[in-house]
Amino acid sequence: MKRRHAQHAITSDEQIARYAYVLGNVPASVADNAYAAAFSRLSASQREEIIGQLSAELPNAPEERASVDPGAFARLMRDLHARDAIVRIRDGAIVAAAFVASPPIVAYFTIGAGSVTMDQQPPWIHQLAGHETAPVDGGRTHHRHGPPGFAGLDHENSGDSREW
Repeated sequence: MKRRHAQHAITSDEQIARYAYVLGNVPASVADNAYAAAFSRLSASQREEIIGQLSAELPNAPEERASVDPGAFARLMRDLHARDAIVRIRDGAIVAAAFVASPPIVAYFTIGAGSVTMDQQPPWIHQLAGHETAPVDGGRTHHRHGPPGFAGLDHENSGDSREW
């Protein structure tokens, strides 16, 4: 029987921290795709507001295309100044949440290279990718006794790894 963890609201600071963690652990190509996917999920008014807030923070204002084209927004976010600004703007947590939950990030940790490192990931990454976080077997690989004998050898192998 699986235990369900109570859902709690994630604060803006926690959302930004998750964004920073994911950004530091995915390849640049996955991040580009995640920025584009996240931005495309936002409403037109949210996009305009975010670009406006970024424009106020950046020395060089983003081009107007970045407010409507997710690919242009992804290219803008390659700039370290823009990445720094996104965590400081009022609506940065909205972008952070959309980035972390975007299909490219989920796929990276579900079936991509990130799935190989799931044992080292925090529990919220496990939830994001749909992995069970609790070790069920306590380190054993077999839970039931198997058939006696093993390929004609003269010893009994019950299939329980504790006996190997």
